[in-house]
Amino acid sequence: MTTPRTPARELFKELARTRSVDDVVDQLRHAVLSGRVPDGGRLPSERELAEAFGVSRATVREAIRVLEAAGIVQVRLGARGGAFAAKPGPDVMGLALSSLLTLQATTEAELAEFRFTFEQDNAELAARRITADQRETLAELLAAARVAKRWKEVEQIDFTVHELLAVASGNSVRVAVSQGIHNAVLRVFERTEPQPSSVQILRDDTIAVAAAVLDGDPAAAQQAMREHMSRWVDDPSALPRRLPQP
Repeated sequence: MTTPRTPARELFKELARTRSVDDVVDQLRHAVLSGRVPDGGRLPSERELAEAFGVSRATVREAIRVLEAAGIVQVRLGARGGAFAAKPGPDVMGLALSSLLTLQATTEAELAEFRFTFEQDNAELAARRITADQRETLAELLAAARVAKRWKEVEQIDFTVHELLAVASGNSVRVAVSQGIHNAVLRVFERTEPQPSSVQILRDDTIAVAAAVLDGDPAAAQQAMREHMSRWVDDPSALPRRLPQP
């Protein structure tokens, strides 16, 4: 069933002639995120928006492009096409955070300091809130970690465990932040050469964290993650360096 559309003039305020595309973006973003245009709902046409805002259709098109890039609007082509509200999920927010960390020249030391407590809390919450399906996935990762021998294999398992614990925390903000910082951490790891002992250390840490969460022991999960993250924080190579550009 087609969702009825609210007339553009009822949704938006006409702009002063001196206002820019940013003001159109702001009003459209607010309309989507506030629910005035429901998720999946179609926005008024380009012509209607231009008339409602008192701007050119080119300005409206530029605003739609900005919102599409941010994951707030989805543009569909064809007879039933148009611009549709699409509230951004954790993956979109995570990508935005990852880009922000790079643009702000975030250092590895800053990233390590933040993760030290953030990852501990994720593990503690996951041990309390993990679902049956998530538990099954974590058990599979634990089994894979126990037999993994190559650095890239262990590294991938470790990253997947971190992301799963964020999801298992039951907090969507943690999921978005986790995805953002893990993208940044991956770029750091891509330019590092692991030591001979790195595979065993990372594998043992991953096993300890996963096992504690599966045991449903929040304190043990937090402690295991604390020990795991302390290695990264205390690593002499984790000195302030700009994150590599993607």
